[in-house]
Amino acid sequence: MAFLGKRALLYFAVATVLLSMFTPEVEGRRNVLRGRKTVTRRYLTPMAIPAWAIIILVGVGQLVIGAVIYVILKKTIVDTETSASYSVAPLSDA
Repeated sequence: MAFLGKRALLYFAVATVLLSMFTPEVEGRRNVLRGRKTVTRRYLTPMAIPAWAIIILVGVGQLVIGAVIYVILKKTIVDTETSASYSVAPLSDA
């Protein structure tokens, strides 16, 4: 049963992504067609960088930033020597 839910969720996500790719074009055509019978102008131009390229750049950027933070934290926190200056707390006589 859980497998069927995951599969349905996957199909829903793919359908949402596919539909969202066409939404800006539809809105531009709707604005143009509001008062005309034919489309004579194009108001929305496609982006200079495709969406898939933006997604790849963001993913690679997150990996690089994560690796840099990991190295910094490993050198400053994990690999630091601990000093043996532990002391026992004094006992209180009550």
